[in-house]
Amino acid sequence: MDKIPRRALARLRATIPSAAWGRATKIGEGYGAAAFRVPDPGGDWSVRLPRPEAAWAIPDLEREAMLLPALERHVTTTETPRDARVIRDAGGAFVAAVHRYVEGLPPSSRTIRGAKRKRLAAQIGAFLAELHAFPADEARRLDIRETDLWPDSYQPLIASSLPHLGPASRAWLEAQAASFAAGGGTSDAPRVLVHGDIAGPHLLLDDDANLRGVIDFGDAMLADPALDFAGILNEFSWAFLERVLTHYEVAGGAIDRRARERARFYIDVVPIFQVEYGEFVRDGEERQTGIRRIAARAAAAARASS
Repeated sequence: MDKIPRRALARLRATIPSAAWGRATKIGEGYGAAAFRVPDPGGDWSVRLPRPEAAWAIPDLEREAMLLPALERHVTTTETPRDARVIRDAGGAFVAAVHRYVEGLPPSSRTIRGAKRKRLAAQIGAFLAELHAFPADEARRLDIRETDLWPDSYQPLIASSLPHLGPASRAWLEAQAASFAAGGGTSDAPRVLVHGDIAGPHLLLDDDANLRGVIDFGDAMLADPALDFAGILNEFSWAFLERVLTHYEVAGGAIDRRARERARFYIDVVPIFQVEYGEFVRDGEERQTGIRRIAARAAAAARASS
């Protein structure tokens, strides 16, 4: 989806007439939705529309729009999206989710060393502690789903990924799953409000590498906090994560004894999401990237054991 579909534009223009819809620019695309930035004198908008083949993304966008106003009250360490709402057509069908655009660039856009790196770790740790302290009862009232990640998510994702993999990759992934399950899976993991998709593009920095904002809470859920710890590893090293965790505890966050073990599993098998959801992204190349990443992990494991 390279531009906002014509069928959606009329409703968007009628709902937010001050925005310059003719100047909308695409800013990103995930497995479920495409995002556009739309100029507005009162503050630009981020507009997300579900991909045509991803109607499953609509409930996530609706829940996020309900959650974001509550995050404004509870998260003070950094900016989260403001003025969130869902736009529907005359019949009540979902058209788009919108919120004010959050300025900033992802960590990959700059070199972050020394004192700036230490400061950023502290800021991310403080944000995660604050997010994970969000009242669970309030999250449930907002219809945020509660999930046991191993049986509810990772087991089915691994099962659906296996047919796409070669023999060595299947053996490696099955071994990872068996080891994780034998260690208890997520049965003893805490349940807190997690972002669910902490990755570089969702952490926005200012020009001095401060954490300016966090976006894309469409995967937010009551689940294992180690999932967000693993998300840090999408962009940074284990040494950086350890700094984050130190500040997380200083800010009041609790780290259970198996949190690091679970975080390692989540990051090791993260390509299964590309395999599962990447069929329609970049003409299927996203799925192939996930398959290659699993093959590389399997090969590295074989070399290490030889």
